[in-house]
Amino acid sequence: MSRKFLYSGVFLPIALLTGALIYQNVYAGESKEIAPTFRGIKSPGSYGSIVLNRYTGEGQDMKSVVFPHWLHRTKFTCKVCHSDIGFPMKAGATDIKMDDIFEGRLCGKCHNGKVAFEPFECDRCHSFGIEVKANREIDDLTKDFPKADFGNKVDWVMALRDGKIKPKASLEGDEEMHIFDKDIDLPVTKFFPHPPDVVYPHKAHTEWLSCGSCHPNVFNMKAGSNPDMSMRKIIAGKYCGICHGKVAFPLEDCFRCHSKTRTADPSPYTEPEIIPAPEIKK
Repeated sequence: MSRKFLYSGVFLPIALLTGALIYQNVYAGESKEIAPTFRGIKSPGSYGSIVLNRYTGEGQDMKSVVFPHWLHRTKFTCKVCHSDIGFPMKAGATDIKMDDIFEGRLCGKCHNGKVAFEPFECDRCHSFGIEVKANREIDDLTKDFPKADFGNKVDWVMALRDGKIKPKASLEGDEEMHIFDKDIDLPVTKFFPHPPDVVYPHKAHTEWLSCGSCHPNVFNMKAGSNPDMSMRKIIAGKYCGICHGKVAFPLEDCFRCHSKTRTADPSPYTEPEIIPAPEIKK
């Protein structure tokens, strides 16, 4: 193997991706988190699901609540819950009680018998560790959706654009998402060799979220004003890691973000040009 190929930034990303693909395919069929990677491999049906157990679970009268993001995102965009209704995108940040739901707040905005089932079918939400026949299964719901290799095994962006799902942009369904179609190139130059640069697509994000979901609390809107953003911070749940690795596709899917096409080899480790010595005339 030539030194130029080794340093070109191709070998390392391909090796990492191949390992992640094999790992995901081997273990994705398990029903629980079984081994750690960035945040742990989970089955497609449990990826992105949130377990709510502040007032339920072990030692309590009711089983913990399981909230499946994959099911709800077929009905509504992320904006509806996280901007309009007001669920913070942080685990444990919402103190949900049954009184709130019965009075039409939080989950009760939908679970009122009109938009979704009433909050009297207890086991449909309090379903941790049990099978509920009335609940949809991910394989049944997404069998015709565009596929992906990680997370829910669904390409949600393409499912939306292909019309496989038509999530509402408001509770009443009378709004549309404000789409901003602009890609941002984020150079990856701190380490070498490194994967391709990141291409951030505003369109794919604003099809689901409002601008206020990210700006200014997560990302400063001025170019270059988030200097401490790194994979270490993202893996720790900061910046992109607020969604990716929790609900949006996981961090193992490296080249969904590191997708910049190189036009030339930027490697500084090129072979030096050999200039022949001048001929000495006798």
